[in-house]
Amino acid sequence: MSLQLTYKIEWGDVDVATTSADWVFAEDTFELVATSRTVGLTDALRTYRGRTELSGRIVNGRYLPHRLVISGVSKRRARAAITTWAPATGAAATHREPALDLEKVFPLAEEHIDGAIDPFSAMLNALNNIAQGGSCTGSQRVYDGLRTSELTLHDIGTEILQKDRPFAYRGEALVCGFVGKPTGGHQRKSRWRKKQPKPEDVLIFVAEVRPDLFLPVRLQAKSFLGTVTARLVMPSLTVERQ
Repeated sequence: MSLQLTYKIEWGDVDVATTSADWVFAEDTFELVATSRTVGLTDALRTYRGRTELSGRIVNGRYLPHRLVISGVSKRRARAAITTWAPATGAAATHREPALDLEKVFPLAEEHIDGAIDPFSAMLNALNNIAQGGSCTGSQRVYDGLRTSELTLHDIGTEILQKDRPFAYRGEALVCGFVGKPTGGHQRKSRWRKKQPKPEDVLIFVAEVRPDLFLPVRLQAKSFLGTVTARLVMPSLTVERQ
């Protein structure tokens, strides 16, 4: 199966970014190529372009990463990280360019890298749990080559989403509360770390957009700067089953 989709991201009512993803799923492997970019005024003030490439394995219904490449370019700098996971042990090895600036970010600890998977595989596993059991609840340690975190999802309930944008999803969605706990590689001077997060601060709305296909259709994140909302662009959704 191949899957193409796009999300539009708004800060309040202002378009700030878009991200597109192309997924390919085979019997026991999967691949992802995703890009993201700023738009509008944000692009003029703080241009950003990002790209992600991921390949992985499907083992007993669980998604496991093999190779993750992330890169980003802004006006101030460019950075990239290539991480591979050993199939036999799951051990991760990373090459970064440039190296982490430990005056600006917290160091990475092996105890948080060992056993961690990438965020995209973690998302696939969470969506699979929702499809199989109808529940968001779960946790996972993740590592993207630059940062480590502990991600936890909570069941909040269900909601009927209104079509608040011409391209948005309308219908019933499962509401998942999301809490991310940074454990390494994150900015030392960050206002995000000063507040104890609550599951209600970041809500992920997951819906069955096609038979047996569950996707995040909306994400809402509250911050000291306002609310950031990402919406799946429904007309962009293309599904090809082989």
